[in-house]
Amino acid sequence: MKAKKIILTTAALLGAGALAFGARKIVQEQEQTKKREEIVELVRNFFASQGKIATVYVQLYESNNDRLVGGVVLEDDRHFTFVYEMGQLSYEEEA
Repeated sequence: MKAKKIILTTAALLGAGALAFGARKIVQEQEQTKKREEIVELVRNFFASQGKIATVYVQLYESNNDRLVGGVVLEDDRHFTFVYEMGQLSYEEEA
């Protein structure tokens, strides 16, 4: 009986730990998504002076927590690629 209580207590503690870890992971992902959305909005505002924006895209496979890589396509078919890193936006027009 005592062994059964120990097993149940251990299982409950492991479950609570896994739940806390999962909740923290979700919060981190939400924070990262919010930060990414804010940067995309900054990029949109910057390129709005170049013309009407058709789309803004983000290359998640090249981006990370400190760097956002993507591109902007304007309605006049001009295409820019950008890198936003440490508060700095660098971009170049594709030929």
